[in-house]
Amino acid sequence: MDVKVDFDFSDVDDFFNEGDAEYLDVVDKVGYEADEYDKENGSYTDKSGTLRKSNKHIASKEGLELYNDATAPNGYQYASKVESYGFEVRSGGALYAEKRLKEEFEK
Repeated sequence: MDVKVDFDFSDVDDFFNEGDAEYLDVVDKVGYEADEYDKENGSYTDKSGTLRKSNKHIASKEGLELYNDATAPNGYQYASKVESYGFEVRSGGALYAEKRLKEEFEK
């Protein structure tokens, strides 16, 4: 007795692409939330507004990257220097994002 197997996998790529898109949507949404969290809760005085408006994120298949692209005139990363003095520029948003991503994906 011969067994013949006939499967159609034509929709598998679409299934994975849809899952990837849903994942990226959630990660990007949490990234925006973390950006806003840091803008609202930064523990520093931002006279020029540069630090708060420089909070950004990148959502990718690898995860969420939070960063601040403010650069001082002499070239150093300004946000890192402010954080080194004990102020929250991106660290609070990073903790917030970690908590939110766990909530979203551990349902």
